[in-house]
Amino acid sequence: MALGTAFRAFFGSLFNSETSQRVQLALEGESAVSAPEPARIETAPVPPAPLPPARSDAVALLATLQREARLVDLVQEKLDAYSDAQVGAAARPCLLQCASILERVMGLQPVVAGSEGSQVEVPSGASPAAYQWIGEGSGTSGQLVHPGWKASRVDLPEWTGQDADAKIIAPAQIKH
Repeated sequence: MALGTAFRAFFGSLFNSETSQRVQLALEGESAVSAPEPARIETAPVPPAPLPPARSDAVALLATLQREARLVDLVQEKLDAYSDAQVGAAARPCLLQCASILERVMGLQPVVAGSEGSQVEVPSGASPAAYQWIGEGSGTSGQLVHPGWKASRVDLPEWTGQDADAKIIAPAQIKH
């Protein structure tokens, strides 16, 4: 029992200054309980984690496409009632406006610079999210089927509305 306490006191004093002080006080006949407490290091309170935004980026993008290009209106329209020419005529300005919006908020760029059908090199260790092999084969080069797309930025409008309205894509419009 005493040997175990001696080892604990020895190694505790060797590696811990507080234990060393207590052992020294005990050896001097003073109570370790009356030893002054070592100075505590005050830590700043950790701020709470920020809440996620009430509106998702997907809803923000869809609301922007609806507000500026009326994309949801075009997609939700019952197209069977119209000729292909009518659908095409209605779709053209919507699609042009959507392209403009996507360029403004996402800065779309191709993943691979090159024209479809051209030979391209795929970097070793390329991410499968950026490069998708189609068909059989092996190697590091192939024929470009589609250049892919990537966002060079995400600059969506910031939601300033109430949390309860965060999923509204377009308000109902009521005429007096």
